[in-house]
Amino acid sequence: MKKVIKQDDILTLDIVDYGINGEGIAKYKGVVIFIPFAMKGERIEAKITYVKRDFATAKLLKIIEQSSLRKDYPCNRFIKCGGCNLLHVDYGEQLALKRNTLENTLKKSLGEVKVEPCVPSPNTLGYRNKVQLPFGIVNGRAVLGFFRAGTHKIVSITKCFLHGDWLEELIEVVLDFVRKNDISVYDETSHTGLLRHMVARFIDNKLCLVLVTNGDTLPHYRKLIDRLKEKFKDFSLYLSVNQKKTNVILGDKLICLKEGDFQIDILGIKVKLSPLSFLQVNDKVRDMIYKRVIDECRGSDAVIDAYSGVGILGAALVKHGIKEVYNIEIVPEAVKDANALAKENGVSDRIKNILGDVSRELPKLIEKIHSQDKRISIILDPPRKGVDKNAISALTNIPYPINLIYISCNPATLARDLALLTKNDIYAIKSITPCDMFPQTRHVETVVLITRTKD
Repeated sequence: MKKVIKQDDILTLDIVDYGINGEGIAKYKGVVIFIPFAMKGERIEAKITYVKRDFATAKLLKIIEQSSLRKDYPCNRFIKCGGCNLLHVDYGEQLALKRNTLENTLKKSLGEVKVEPCVPSPNTLGYRNKVQLPFGIVNGRAVLGFFRAGTHKIVSITKCFLHGDWLEELIEVVLDFVRKNDISVYDETSHTGLLRHMVARFIDNKLCLVLVTNGDTLPHYRKLIDRLKEKFKDFSLYLSVNQKKTNVILGDKLICLKEGDFQIDILGIKVKLSPLSFLQVNDKVRDMIYKRVIDECRGSDAVIDAYSGVGILGAALVKHGIKEVYNIEIVPEAVKDANALAKENGVSDRIKNILGDVSRELPKLIEKIHSQDKRISIILDPPRKGVDKNAISALTNIPYPINLIYISCNPATLARDLALLTKNDIYAIKSITPCDMFPQTRHVETVVLITRTKD
């Protein structure tokens, strides 16, 4: 059968909707076409780049009729660098887009659902506290940048508008050091060269800098320390040694070249972060979500945080009146840090940090707490892959009234898990609230309140 469209065709299209990645959607003779950076309501000219039987992708060539919600963007790397998806979209439209995308994703597994309006981020630029940038060579010079979308080709940057001015200063210092001291940059095809990535976190005017290296030494590193002292009052410097042929950024060996005080305050909790600690990238939205969780847990006698990391949220719950908190975490180093955090904040007597798998530890914990006739709330804040299926099974087989608070960074796995929890009306969804942890990108964080309906 002859194809309706073919690669390299140039078409005039009307954008009728958005896709899950924030791209524009057009329909042409029964074929759905996805066009990145096109906006709903626009008429455009686009070049077809990829064709399957019932869908295609295209490159935006020209805007014929522009949406009133399209805005000018300040970045000259936008579209090229593969970072932002929505920098060209009015912020109110971004929030509506994310809500609608989440709702459409959930409908596929749950049927009709009500999704609350997306909670905006107080800062829409300069909000990120962390960056990961690969080193590369462009025009014979060492650079830092992002990989162009779908490739391993470096797009060099000198700043990023999703981060504060600290990143521009840091890039300048690091590249000046690398170029003046002729430090080699990693080449993944030949597996040669020293510097692979720069990973940095900046919170409360404190910098933690990690250079990922294909070796366990950094020549002339004291010169880098001296340069960093000129720009940053409080900083630490580490090497993360990664000599494997892998796309995983950080290595298994961490070397401290300069130790700094990286203790910060989160909702009254003193937190000493290590270079490997997980922390949400948007401080203000993280705190908004934590406050929401704390409010929802009021009235509970005990709270279980089933993917607790280093125990920050658990400690905050205790500080805000919860009498008993049980943290479950499978990573030994995180549990060790959680014990130290609880001790440092004087809440060790009300927190129990448990090393183990959620699917095994959760049923035992709930049975123990319920036998004492205590009201239980459970927090589920899993990684992108969602809640382990054995943990879901454990939750659906527990014959006790409990409340769940599910925090998700992945709508697809959230939809899957909610479908399993609500099957046979075992649990009911009280509310679904998207929160814009990641302005200017397609990503969204979601808080779901769930209650047990069957004993």
